[in-house]
Amino acid sequence: MKKQLIAAAIMLGLTGIAAAQTVVTVNGTKIDSKEIDNRVAILVQESQNQIQDSPELRKNITDRLVTRTLLIQAAKKQNLDKDPDYLSALSQAEAEAKRLGDDKKQGFKEEWAFFKDNLLTQAYLANVVKNNPVKPEDVRNAYNDLVNYYNGTQEVQLGEILTRDADTANKAIAQLQAKKRFATVAKEYTIDPAGRDNGGIPKGYVAIKDLQASATPVYNAIKDLKKGQYTTTPVQGNGNIYAVFYVNDKRNVKLPTQKEMEPILSRRLQSALMANAIEQLYKSASIK
Repeated sequence: MKKQLIAAAIMLGLTGIAAAQTVVTVNGTKIDSKEIDNRVAILVQESQNQIQDSPELRKNITDRLVTRTLLIQAAKKQNLDKDPDYLSALSQAEAEAKRLGDDKKQGFKEEWAFFKDNLLTQAYLANVVKNNPVKPEDVRNAYNDLVNYYNGTQEVQLGEILTRDADTANKAIAQLQAKKRFATVAKEYTIDPAGRDNGGIPKGYVAIKDLQASATPVYNAIKDLKKGQYTTTPVQGNGNIYAVFYVNDKRNVKLPTQKEMEPILSRRLQSALMANAIEQLYKSASIK
């Protein structure tokens, strides 16, 4: 648990917090609008304005703060704020902050309080995993489920040309219809820097079933394409982004061996345990 907490200390970072009007109350603990305002401002600044303030963003932040509050409450109920591993990780993080001079910066007191609480949420989740260790048979069953899920399905190496409007996408399609190589057309038309470097075709493959589950417009556009074929109608993505897809290769899904998948499957099972623990906290909570 100690190593997990130290890692969490490095990953979490320090962020400010202040009080204002109450937005939501979680088991008697108030979450204030100023706290949400601060989180929005930080995200906008860190994204260099790629992320913009919106009702959806504020709801997402509020939901995260509610979850964080529930975790802090649960951790304190289990006295994890007095746990030696937590206190040791906290001491190391504080020493590092002093070494870097962060403790002399304006707002450090508020940032440190927020950091301590975030670290405590990690302590609670680490404790959930510690008390519910993933068993070898759990990993084996999870692997067998994957084998059954992907059995008889295919995966594609998918080329992609991204444009900012449908007209440009149609120009790219016209070039493909004129028998120009996809890589040549991608380098000319795509707005994706990586796509310009690799000719619009990444090395990896994606399972068609995964596209069906998580990217329905892409799945519908490419599901019937054969190797060497491309979409003849631009596919609209988020905002004003349009895409042209190309099937560079198509093959049966190749799963890694169970041994190769064990670390990934163990982490997934641990994540499921943590998600279930959070769900239980919500079920027993009073949120107003």
